Amino acid sequence: MLQYDPVAKHLLDLFSEEFAALAFEGTAVEVLEKLDTEQPTVEVHRDDMTFKVRLPDEGEAILHIELQTGDSTDKPMPLRMLGYASFLVVRHEMSVYSMVLYLRPTAGRNDPGHYSYGKPDLGLQFNYRVIRLRELDGQSVLDSGCVGLLPFTPLMAAPAGVSASAWVETCVGAVQSASVDKQTRATLLFGMSVLGSLAHAPELFEKSISEDIMQESPFYQEHFGKVMQRGVERGARETAIENILTVLTARFSQDDAHTVQPTLETITDLHRLKQLHLSAVLAANFQTFLQTLEA
Repeated sequence: MLQYDPVAKHLLDLFSEEFAALAFEGTAVEVLEKLDTEQPTVEVHRDDMTFKVRLPDEGEAILHIELQTGDSTDKPMPLRMLGYASFLVVRHEMSVYSMVLYLRPTAGRNDPGHYSYGKPDLGLQFNYRVIRLRELDGQSVLDSGCVGLLPFTPLMAAPAGVSASAWVETCVGAVQSASVDKQTRATLLFGMSVLGSLAHAPELFEKSISEDIMQESPFYQEHFGKVMQRGVERGARETAIENILTVLTARFSQDDAHTVQPTLETITDLHRLKQLHLSAVLAANFQTFLQTLEA
């Protein structure tokens, strides 16, 4: 399963000022620092990205950006956003501005961008910005020079009459020609290949973006290198267990192999499994192997 959130969050962190400008409709915003977003409650989820910013006409404030791949399923988004904002106002005692960024083309259609109750003189009125990527003009974003938004452009509206494959090719080309260093370009292309699959067939990106290029991204190496390593280790463990069962079935019986399979599947130490494989090969009988297994 593709991990959309870590990729999107990494891009928001790298290019926070571009996303802050998106939240404030083009206003130049200075991002001062990323804030710890761990909330000490069970009911309220951990919000995605929170920054202390400086607004040209207001001074310091808090910007909270909530990433949503799909629609909120546990609580309505207005209530979630109110919970986040309330927590941040109490914690930092300054103005909090919030934005929801919907990635998947079908997401966020019913998000009103506000929560309210009561009367004008007694009640609550809370507003937040809703950005549905599918509603943004992708060509305008390409023309804007906002490098950090490039990986998200395949999720935006393509120019009229442009096919999906042609649009993806245009978006990939914009990253390839961007004035960035080699590692940043690799990160942008990797992000585009992952996020773009929310709206397009992955094959469209595989044609234009090679695995070798993406592997030059430090984020790819750090985050997904660990994932791949765990996959390799899991595969080696499964192979070792399968080899033991094959030997036991060939030397003794299939029933014997079935008897110990549940125990073998609880063993995570690959070295231990290799020792048991050798025991399965050398044991004089099944009882001898059992003694080694239980030792």
